[in-house]
Amino acid sequence: MPADIAVLEFFNVTIASPVLDRFFIYICDFSIWVWPLAIAVLAILWKGEARGRWMVILAVIAIAIIDPVIYRVLKPLFGRLRPCHETALEWIRLVDGCGGRYGFPSSHAANLFGIAAVVGSFYRRTRYYLYPLAVLVAIGRIYLGVHYPSDIVAGAVFGAAVGFGVIYFAKKALPARIGEILKKRKVIDEKENN
Repeated sequence: MPADIAVLEFFNVTIASPVLDRFFIYICDFSIWVWPLAIAVLAILWKGEARGRWMVILAVIAIAIIDPVIYRVLKPLFGRLRPCHETALEWIRLVDGCGGRYGFPSSHAANLFGIAAVVGSFYRRTRYYLYPLAVLVAIGRIYLGVHYPSDIVAGAVFGAAVGFGVIYFAKKALPARIGEILKKRKVIDEKENN
């Protein structure tokens, strides 16, 4: 699609700089997030209350759905090559490798938006940090030349839908636990905002 190509070229070529190269390589590298995330999860599971523990459990369930569905079902089903694998796009800058063959939908975007949906449902203020971070990583994937913008949008929509779906079904299946936790969270948020 022409809009896909135009946005990709803008981020990958037009605004390219060594500083942005380093920044987006860093921010999109999930290995830098492993230890801080593992420590946060362990702290929540160990010292956190029921709200934190349920949040971790439901976030893990969301990722356990998102990742395999994207890699085993959606990417092979659509079979859309990443821009860095397209021979017609000779101008693509490969900043940090290309990744797997297929890119639609983006698993980075799906996972981050899925986590943001779950965590934001339990801790509303985190939405102000998690969604911008997810958008930044999504832009980074375009900047690095490994995804088209439509890969990112599809991944974000799929991930958020799964995240909110997990919350919805958890509230239906465990209304006494999840429903009450989310009600309390809503009351606390309203008190803090007044």
